Amino acid sequence: MRKRPASSGARWIAGGWQLLKTRPGLVIGSVLLMYLLIFLTSFVPLIGMGAGYLIAPLLGGGVIMIFARIAEILERAEEEPLAREQPIGFDLLFSQFSGQAPWRTLIGLGGVTILVNLGILLLLAAYLTAAMPEGGMAALESPEMNDSERLAQLLPVLTSGAAMWLWLVVIGVYVLYLAAMLFAIPRVVLAGSSLLAALSASFRAVWVNWLPMLIFGLIWFALFMTIPLTAGLSAILLVPWGWAAMYAAYVSIFPTTESEPAEPADPVA
Repeated sequence: MRKRPASSGARWIAGGWQLLKTRPGLVIGSVLLMYLLIFLTSFVPLIGMGAGYLIAPLLGGGVIMIFARIAEILERAEEEPLAREQPIGFDLLFSQFSGQAPWRTLIGLGGVTILVNLGILLLLAAYLTAAMPEGGMAALESPEMNDSERLAQLLPVLTSGAAMWLWLVVIGVYVLYLAAMLFAIPRVVLAGSSLLAALSASFRAVWVNWLPMLIFGLIWFALFMTIPLTAGLSAILLVPWGWAAMYAAYVSIFPTTESEPAEPADPVA
């Protein structure tokens, strides 16, 4: 897995499948357990939602460590077939909670997510305050109004022509955020990057490899369209596969594991 394959969205997905089928129970179980823990954390009074955002990168770093261990075993198995039998425990999922792990930087990534979402909410609130008729915001907060009535009042405002610029800004911010976050966790966990260095390296990697990223996204969009058709059951396979494909993409774009951020690979090279 340390050999650098060509930067290709289809190849990344194939690499993810290789990781998944090598240890299907471990990969599927660890990813589903991660989301279950994040979901349960959201019910903690007062700090639930924020705590979920903060522990998500820690658990995500544990998933990355599991993939790295599987990839190491696959590499060793080329010369030592018995290496495939080496056990890997679910304890790796919690490996980033230890004092030796870069847990502070990972929590910082969670803080970035909180700030981005908070900024979007404040932008929406500011727009609604300006766009709603006088007394409209107060009416929405009335306990006598149910959710359906609130939605009926908000939809015309949020779908008006004047709201188009708002949604363009929101989409633009989330695209930039996702590009900066896509490889940030593995950069922190595997390369020891700082918060800003990880975000910068991830953003540049997505920017430089925009074409394979587009292919990657289109393939996954087509696959995820099957989720409603299977009553959500296909997500049990597709979500872990997506994480594994993301790791395969990371290995392809960042072929080194040095402590300093490496230059992303150019897909044209």
